[in-house]
Amino acid sequence: MDLDDILALAQTRPSPLELARARRVARTVQSRYDLSLTEGYEIMVDTDLVDPMTGEVDEAASVARVAELSKLGTITWTAARPGRPGRLFWSDDMAMIFGHAPGTWRLTPETLFAFVHPSDVRRVRGAVRAVWERSGPGEVGFRVVQPGGRIRHVHCHLEILTAEDGPSGIIATGEDVTALELARQERRRLAVRSRMLSADLAVPDVLTGLPTRDFVIDEVDRARRKTGGALVVVATEPANRLPDPLTDEDRDQVTAEVARVLRTVVGERMTGGLVGSGSWGVLLAPADEYPETAESLAGRIVDTFRNHLFSVRQKPLRLSVSAGVVHFGSDVPATGFDLLIDGENAARDARRNGTAVAVLDQPVEERERMERCRDRIRRVVSADRFALYAQPIVDLQLNQVTRHEILLRVRSDTGEPVAPWAFLDMAERVGEILTVDKWVVDHALELIGRGAQTSHYQVNISGRSLADPGLLAFVTGAIDRHGVKPECLTFEITETALIENRNEALAFATGIRAAGCHLALDDFGTGYSTLTHLKQLPVDLVKIDGTFIVDLCRSPASQALVSMLVKLCEALGIRVAAEYVQDEQTIELLRDLGVDFAQGYRTGRPEPITVSRQEAQTVELELRFPPQCTALG
Repeated sequence: MDLDDILALAQTRPSPLELARARRVARTVQSRYDLSLTEGYEIMVDTDLVDPMTGEVDEAASVARVAELSKLGTITWTAARPGRPGRLFWSDDMAMIFGHAPGTWRLTPETLFAFVHPSDVRRVRGAVRAVWERSGPGEVGFRVVQPGGRIRHVHCHLEILTAEDGPSGIIATGEDVTALELARQERRRLAVRSRMLSADLAVPDVLTGLPTRDFVIDEVDRARRKTGGALVVVATEPANRLPDPLTDEDRDQVTAEVARVLRTVVGERMTGGLVGSGSWGVLLAPADEYPETAESLAGRIVDTFRNHLFSVRQKPLRLSVSAGVVHFGSDVPATGFDLLIDGENAARDARRNGTAVAVLDQPVEERERMERCRDRIRRVVSADRFALYAQPIVDLQLNQVTRHEILLRVRSDTGEPVAPWAFLDMAERVGEILTVDKWVVDHALELIGRGAQTSHYQVNISGRSLADPGLLAFVTGAIDRHGVKPECLTFEITETALIENRNEALAFATGIRAAGCHLALDDFGTGYSTLTHLKQLPVDLVKIDGTFIVDLCRSPASQALVSMLVKLCEALGIRVAAEYVQDEQTIELLRDLGVDFAQGYRTGRPEPITVSRQEAQTVELELRFPPQCTALG
């Protein structure tokens, strides 16, 4: 062969059959390579490929031979011709891929597609039709249902068989790619999970950037199970009165500044955060090897706060500060919550005694702790040291304020109304929340009865209170006593605490509905057995917990969860409200997701309520936990 022969050979265009052969060989090699990688084999050497198609055989037989050598299966369909009927048959390997012994089936299009997963039949038919119409190769992946119901993933390459007068049929070369498909699905799942998973397990407070009360309690629990340590609780409150009362904006400003100062004093290594209205907790564990004692750190924090001049509306504000220190070993029975309560009580004792720091060498006895907490709660209730504030709620379909939520505030020793979330947490844990709930029900209904009752009102009841068999009678009695229309009331169940008796909860819900009132569910998505409650309780409204809303625009995970929760509630005929809405972008996203109501600082801050017989808007009277983003109220 001379140079002219070589150049002539190089200029020769391959035939369609030669191109098809090349494609089949390349696909076979790639498939085996992918499978080897999935099964964990390491490719050590390169392999020279040899075309197995030799001899004078027809095209369909060549394809079948390649498939057989490659451990693949084939399905061959030849079109009917004059004097020659059409045929549909599969190879033994393909029969086994479909889960059938060779020779047990005489294929027809109907029986073949009966083996394909019902959800994939239309797509497979479409792929075959497209290959035939364009007379070109194609591919399709689908699932087959084997005898007994097992599902296998199959991938087929489709090619046209040709005769002298044109296309004569289709041959599908397929393999079981279940292992490859499952590996691909797992890679995709891990990628999605990595994108959705929040890296910040501490769930920092929105305003302060420090860990929340629950996180600090969990860290104290972990320390007491392993190494022991000390907990410092710092209590702050305004030391001087300003010309005007502090607003929520003022408290937020002071809270953020207190957090910055605290971070400067304790450093980044220590676990510390907001644990109550005006209360801060800092954990010291022996393993952390801090250079100073807990008492020294507490004294330094108190001195720093006392000497720092805060500013509110360009007016100077100083803080009255005291601290409590609780030492605990690794074997104490007290929980993290118990130790936090001991620290708060110690800080309160220090302020009462006029000292900077009070130190407990060990946790107090459980009975003493419980009695002190219960006495404090009862004194607050009996002295009516509560206040009700109203916060507007926007109907996202009407784009206007149509209702208000009434928030509970607890008056501090100085008379300042502060956020009650730590107080209510303590009341639930020590079994005194029913006392608080009854106060709210009675005073809320009294307030409603004095009004025009042209609106709808919502009163919140803790999940623990539902275990009391006399609650329903107390509520219905208050409705009659204050002359409130039952159809104007919705009672909202909070899931911040476990519903202790489901039967009593269902009895209360059923009784309230029978009396003409409605039912709502709060903290949706974070409580105990929320989906079970949606199924069992006659709920008319749910509020998606604010932890899903505060970072909604930046969190794909929150968006996915809110979207699915809204769809679930819509399917059940339940209206949806979103809490803690901070900006207009979140409002627009909530509207797009189908949420009915929005509530938060963007829709309006809480204000002291007044009763007017001319009010035309809906007012929701509700006891709940305001956002944990203020330290002084």
